[in-house]
Amino acid sequence: MAYSRKETEAMINVKAWKDPAFREKLKKTPHAALKEMGMTKIPKSLVIQTAEEGKNQWIIRLHDRPKNYKELSDEALEKMASGEPQAAKCCPT
Repeated sequence: MAYSRKETEAMINVKAWKDPAFREKLKKTPHAALKEMGMTKIPKSLVIQTAEEGKNQWIIRLHDRPKNYKELSDEALEKMASGEPQAAKCCPT
């Protein structure tokens, strides 16, 4: 079963909340931690960063801009930014 990025991040967070050792491993060696969760197809070339958002912090994740962003409506762009590229009928490479 394929999960969306949002769903995957939620599963990672739940595991990190329940398992402090996993949380530390995720911060130090994210590839190894994700492999431990069964995510074996993550390329070694993929840079993975973790950031802990505290009570009085807001971490904003900025995405790459779609190549055809000028052709898309604001609604389609918002869907893409929220993790719904299929809904925007745009899948930039």
